[in-house]
Amino acid sequence: MAARDIHHRPAEVAGRLHPPARPPPAPAARPPACAAGSAYVLAILVLGIFASLAVALAAEAGIGLRKANNEVRIHAARLEAEGGMAFLAHVMRQIQMPGGLSDDQRVQRLRDSLQALLVGSLDGQQVQKVDLAVVVPAIATAAGRSFTAGAELNADGAFRLSVQGQALNCARGVRMDFEAVGGGSAVFDYGVASRSRVKMTGNARILGASDPAEAHILSATYTESEAVNLTGNCCLEGDVFVSNPSATVSLTGNITIGGESVWGGDIYDHIHIGMGDVEFPEADPGIFEPYATNIVDSSTSTSGNKTFTNIRILAGTNPNFSGNIKLYGVVFIETPNKVKFAGNLSITGVVVTQDAGEGDLDNNYLHFTGNTTVKGVEQLPDGPEFAGVKELPGTFLLAPGFATKFTGNFGTVSGTMAADEFQFTGNAGGVVHGWIINWGDTEFKLTGNANLTMDQSGLTTLPFGFSLPTMLSPMPTSYEEF
Repeated sequence: MAARDIHHRPAEVAGRLHPPARPPPAPAARPPACAAGSAYVLAILVLGIFASLAVALAAEAGIGLRKANNEVRIHAARLEAEGGMAFLAHVMRQIQMPGGLSDDQRVQRLRDSLQALLVGSLDGQQVQKVDLAVVVPAIATAAGRSFTAGAELNADGAFRLSVQGQALNCARGVRMDFEAVGGGSAVFDYGVASRSRVKMTGNARILGASDPAEAHILSATYTESEAVNLTGNCCLEGDVFVSNPSATVSLTGNITIGGESVWGGDIYDHIHIGMGDVEFPEADPGIFEPYATNIVDSSTSTSGNKTFTNIRILAGTNPNFSGNIKLYGVVFIETPNKVKFAGNLSITGVVVTQDAGEGDLDNNYLHFTGNTTVKGVEQLPDGPEFAGVKELPGTFLLAPGFATKFTGNFGTVSGTMAADEFQFTGNAGGVVHGWIINWGDTEFKLTGNANLTMDQSGLTTLPFGFSLPTMLSPMPTSYEEF
């Protein structure tokens, strides 16, 4: 049966075993040739654009790097200039300019001061003076970094400091003016101020006329380990001040300082050691010199009852004024000279000397051995010969480089006294309406019954004939870059 069925339906079986063949698929359509070329060009363009952007970005990065590098160099050079200005401004503030200097002398003073203050930074180089300017050589601050400077005196008297900084092969500069401003002096805080040791022996006294502070004394010596020596029955109404912190004060006997006895512990409250340096005023005798028009030389008689007006004592005259001597106006003494005032001396005016320098006190001295009466220049008679002198009050004795010795009574001295050495012996003494200033580092001495009463009442201005050094102060509004 099964075979019959097979044989009777051969087509069906064959159909199952061999399905009819399907027709082949039609071939895919190919893109046109022009479309393929456009894609290739577009790809090249995009690649070019990205390449250009990459080149541009690289160039921009390089430019930015170079700009940053330039900024670093500029800022480094500017910092060198600004740092140099700050450093030199600090140095300039320490420079003092004495009064009465010419422009050339001021520039020379600046050069010398800068050379001394910068010696540790100059590495053996020299600060140069060129006309009315100084040039500071390069001062290195680090490898490849330094600054140079120059200071020029302006027409208005100020120094213009220009500082140029160099760093990484780049330079920038700043400048600023420095003006001379008046300084002060603590010397006038004391009745007696001496650059030397102060010695008082016997019954010596220094008193204040109306205030114990008028009798303060200062010893500014650094060469003597013993700055002050008080021996005997000495009395000092003021306090003791000592510049040198290593110096000592010696008290022997029945000493009184600041109202306290040596036997009481409170006396040491009136002794002050280590005050530091004190700037002393400088002498300016030239302000009085033009008024000394009448010559005194070896042929001039200076004994007896004599009156002298506005005299100039020539060098080497070595006069001895004895008898009843009256001096009016300016007594100007050339150096060298050994001048003695004996007898009854009346001075209405001022005694002034040329500056004898240091170390020649044996050939330059003034001795007052009699009874001396001193009145200030403001009490001179009215007359054309005194018209200018009367406008210069406050000073009796201005003797730089001279030693002075007082052995007689001088009553009241109407004016400040200044010299390189002072000795008051015997019964010498009186009232000093002003200050006593000892420039020399020799010895300021009061012995025996010598006494000084210091009186600064009503004194509010610097005595004429003294000059305080000016300081170089920066003028911030003048600061600028260049």
